Order: sequence, then structure tokens, then C-alpha cells
Amino acid sequence: MKKNIDEKEPDKIVRPAMPDSISSLAEFVSTQVFETGMEDEKVRAIGLAIQEVLQNIIEFACPDGKGEITISCESVDSGATLIHIWDTGKPFNMLLAGTFSEVEEISKHEKIPSTKMLKKAVKNIEYIRGTNKNILILTIPPIKGRN
Repeated sequence: MKKNIDEKEPDKIVRPAMPDSISSLAEFVSTQVFETGMEDEKVRAIGLAIQEVLQNIIEFACPDGKGEITISCESVDSGATLIHIWDTGKPFNMLLAGTFSEVEEISKHEKIPSTKMLKKAVKNIEYIRGTNKNILILTIPPIKGRN
């Protein structure tokens, strides 16, 4: 399939699934959403949500320090921003945390994943288990009055 010359590849960053990677990954996303013209308060909220997501991935999907996290950001024709976060860890749907008691039983940790900031900052969140990867798709609606 041929790509249109005007189509732009999404901006992307790849880092090891390690705590040291959190700041560069979160900064990447914050910069991308800031460049869409989003208000500073919303950019900060999304940055904190991304940090929460990354903590969960590192602690629950890639606890052995092996694995990789990739994040891509792109603006779509509707004006929305799509953030794709995928990791090469074990199957892990953080959106189910706190929903079913079985989630706590599955976790070998005393702690369960938190998604409080994520669900507050981003209204449309999808999880997909791909071939050997977890994929989160976050949709940030367009800024009102812009398209």
C-alpha cells in the first residue's frame, strides 16, 4: 500500500521498561500534546497520567526489567490526538485494576495498579493485547474551537 506524500509518520519514542525511562517518555508525550496548543493545566494532567501508566507497566507487565516501552503520538483529521503506548511485557490490562477481585489475586504484589490519574485526564482509553505486546490507545479530544 502506497503512502500519500503528505501523510506524516507519528512521532515515536522507544525506551527500556525501567524506572529511569519514565521521565523521558512522559516528557515526550507532554511536549507532543503541548504542541497541539493544549492548555498547560491539561498538559500537566496528561503528563501525570502517562507517568502513572508507565509505573504500572514497569511494575506489573515488565517487573523483571526486561522489555521495552514505545509511545507514539499523532494528530488525526478530526483534531484529536492519539497516544499509543505499547510494551513487550506479559499480558496486563491496567484498566481492569480495582474492577474485579481476581485482579488482586493475579497480582503477586501487595499493591494493585492505579489508573486514577489516567481516567481523570483521558476520557477515551482502549486496551488491546497484540502479539506479545500490550497496547493502550489514549484519545485526547480536539481543543474546542480548533479543527
